[in-house]
Parts: sequence; C-alpha cells; structure tokens
Amino acid sequence: MKLSPSALKVQEALNQRGFAHLQVQELSASTRTAQEAAAAVGCAVGQIVKSLVFRGARSGRPYLLLVSGANRVDVRRLEAPLEPAN
Repeated sequence: MKLSPSALKVQEALNQRGFAHLQVQELSASTRTAQEAAAAVGCAVGQIVKSLVFRGARSGRPYLLLVSGANRVDVRRLEAPLEPAN
C-alpha cells in the first residue's frame, strides 16, 4: 500500500536515522482511541502505546508521554515532576 505524504515523511525520517528496518503502516480502520487501535491490529488494549503531548503550565514546554492503552494519565500528578516550582 502506498503511504500518505505525512506517513511517508515519518518513514523517510526513520530511514535517515538508521531505522529503515521499521516500516510505517497505515490502517484503513480508525485508530483514534486505544480501543480502536487494538481492534484494528488484533491485540489487547494494554499492548497499545498512546502518545500524549502536554504543555507545561509554567514553562510552556511540550512533554511527550508514552502510556499503555489500558492506563489513564493523572494530570495533577504530572505537574510536580515535570514543572517543579522555582
């Protein structure tokens, strides 16, 4: 299957960084939620990794969290380790 322009950019970035053995795959089914992604690839929700991006309230810095599809992020617990008070 031919990759969309955005997926092709990701594949090219992987190739340029020495990860050509990893292949981007686009699915026809929705993967917007962990449940949908698990159903689309035929695995358990806990085997899905969600990528969540948060912006620090004080610093404005972005933070990428990789979280099991079976878990939820408690945003209140994130603030102290990610955005320590000055």
